Amino acid sequence: MCRLFGPAATAPVDISFELLEAENPLIRQSQRHDSGWGIAHYSNGTPALERFPHAAHGDPGFQQAAHALARLSMVHVRRATMGGLKSENTHPFARGRFTYCHNGTILQPRALEDRAARPPRGETDSERFFELLMALLEPEDVIGSLRRTVELVCDRCRFSALNFLFCDGRRLYAYRLGIYDLFSLVRSVDLDADTRTHYHVHLERPRGEHVALVSSERLTDDEPWGALEQDQLMICDPADPDRPRVERLLGERAAEIEFVPLDHLEHLRGEARGEWAARRAETGE
Repeated sequence: MCRLFGPAATAPVDISFELLEAENPLIRQSQRHDSGWGIAHYSNGTPALERFPHAAHGDPGFQQAAHALARLSMVHVRRATMGGLKSENTHPFARGRFTYCHNGTILQPRALEDRAARPPRGETDSERFFELLMALLEPEDVIGSLRRTVELVCDRCRFSALNFLFCDGRRLYAYRLGIYDLFSLVRSVDLDADTRTHYHVHLERPRGEHVALVSSERLTDDEPWGALEQDQLMICDPADPDRPRVERLLGERAAEIEFVPLDHLEHLRGEARGEWAARRAETGE
């Protein structure tokens, strides 16, 4: 299991509050999810990617990366269940303008490789999902492409969850299917620089702007975070973030899926967890 976070905003925003200072920031979550971290910030539709196979809470680089300004971003802190502590096993995964990160474990993920765009560079089930998505992706039909990918994974594999964030440089897509939660919040950014989000608002910027946030956990205690339902895909458009669209990918089939709880070794941290996850990747179970 891992932790995901992503904003889609009408104007570039600083997400350091959510990553570093909130009641439940990602840097605190990384004490348990300590197998690596990564951030993708978009500028003009192109992601700048940083990935490291060690804990975010012990890396000053995470605090520096948290202050980058972007309308679209994607953040991941990893708790390894398949694949060791290597950069190539660290999320987000990227190809051109497309980025993806995942929370959950897919068993026997090699069953996806014959339909994938290319062999994985690392050992994770998550990268195999991403390469399958890249093979099936039609850029002008992202929702249909995600639907076909999720359907094929459900046809071939058992899993604990397929929770993911996907970005095409224009919109952020957030999906929940499995035993883990995913939450969303729409927040006004009509705030000055001293309020909770520290968005560095400029006087000339128009008012009435918003940011849609998606997160594996509620980050603040006093805001109305809503839980995504099973099989809900939320589409967050920076041009209109206060009204995210919601679609279903599996429809009635989602109720038939049996999820497999997999993270039994709660006590494992750091290198010990990485070694266990590397051994597990060899069998895929």
